[in-house]
Amino acid sequence: MTFTGRWESHEDQPVEFSTAPDGSWDLHRVLFWSDLIPVGKDRKRAAGVPSTASGLMAWLTTRPNLQVSKPRSDTIGTDALPAKLVDIAISSKAVNEASDCPVRACVDFLTWPNSGDNVYGIAEPAVLRLYLSDVRYGGTNHLFAIGIEGRDQADLKVFLPDAEHLIASADAPVSPTPS
Repeated sequence: MTFTGRWESHEDQPVEFSTAPDGSWDLHRVLFWSDLIPVGKDRKRAAGVPSTASGLMAWLTTRPNLQVSKPRSDTIGTDALPAKLVDIAISSKAVNEASDCPVRACVDFLTWPNSGDNVYGIAEPAVLRLYLSDVRYGGTNHLFAIGIEGRDQADLKVFLPDAEHLIASADAPVSPTPS
């Protein structure tokens, strides 16, 4: 990836790499994930969801506490990997799902392999722009995801040019999964 200015990372492991412009970690960040797993409000793996971009995308729309935009096509990286893109926010009718939520509503909905009890979610008014791509590496199919997280819709809009530049510069030894 090509970073413009100083960035910091708080996570660098095989299933997650996260980064943000220096000093802005609590405002917005970019998260790169491999093999995301959907979790229900019980924080357990959601049954019957295929480990594909379309499978996760379809499942996300079934979560009543989330507001998910209509999927649109985009690309990731220098090789223009095909991706589906949605924006995810807390629904205005959401019921809080987290006992330690500091705002009206928090919703946990993702985890990853070997995460233990760790899950990913958002707290109102945060917004997540999520890219999903079916890729192949190491002789195996994987679900590749990138999240651009903003403190709220206005913050996401301001941060998008830097985040999208970073995503467009990404290069990895992966190929799209054959259709």
